[in-house]
Amino acid sequence: MRTVCAAVCLLTTSWALVGCVAPVETEEEANELLGETNLAVSSANGLTSINGLTSINGLTSINGLMNVNGITTTGPLNGSGLANGNTTAGAKGLMTTAAGRLTVDYLVKCALPRSRAISKKDQFNKSYAFTGSLGFAPEWETGTCGTQCKRWVSACMIAHINTAGVHVPLWITAILPNVGFTTSSLYPFQEGSFMGDIFTSPPKAYYCNGIDFGSAVVSGRIGATQVGAPYRNITAIGSLTSTCKPTCTPSTDVLKPAGFKACMGYNEVVTVWRKD
Repeated sequence: MRTVCAAVCLLTTSWALVGCVAPVETEEEANELLGETNLAVSSANGLTSINGLTSINGLTSINGLMNVNGITTTGPLNGSGLANGNTTAGAKGLMTTAAGRLTVDYLVKCALPRSRAISKKDQFNKSYAFTGSLGFAPEWETGTCGTQCKRWVSACMIAHINTAGVHVPLWITAILPNVGFTTSSLYPFQEGSFMGDIFTSPPKAYYCNGIDFGSAVVSGRIGATQVGAPYRNITAIGSLTSTCKPTCTPSTDVLKPAGFKACMGYNEVVTVWRKD
């Protein structure tokens, strides 16, 4: 087991990394951390991952993750959808900082499958490779990112936020065929479900409590006291119970569903399970 520390901790795999958070002080450190994210593993049904994204760089309560950050959903990620840092209008966007590039790393891993990768440049014309992992929106690699694409990528990124920066293994389920609703005995606790659209303005980031959100509570995750969390419980909007059940539509087993198909108008829902 090894420890990894970063300003924005990375999406990796169920080959567990349990770590802390410290500033990325040099470009060399940022490059090393980016290189450590190329180990993504998925199962036939359900996906394994690691949370630890302390924040989404460039995301504010006013502006979504677009335009000024060099992202547009009207173009492909391997083209105009994600701008290089050395633009004609001057250096700008996520590619110009280490924290921004780590956010890009999460975005690409959420959107693209393991077999795909893109390359982008910073403001000094230095190239960086970003490898896919979870495959929630593969169409964005070469095309546009529509409503469902934006919501799937948003739900995936929100699900990986840990405001304390603690790396904890996760099991992810969703209605998508490449993910599925199969659970794992190694991840017995249903933490919660995530949904939203962080590309709109103002951004929307929501969660609801899973049946086991209060069991084996992880620092910086739902069920624990958090400071600066970018999401809020979606069920509070309608003054309903704070848990996903019975507000949201379950996958199969109504007593302890493997995941949820829909919740409060969102059909792109990512459910997370934790280890004991």
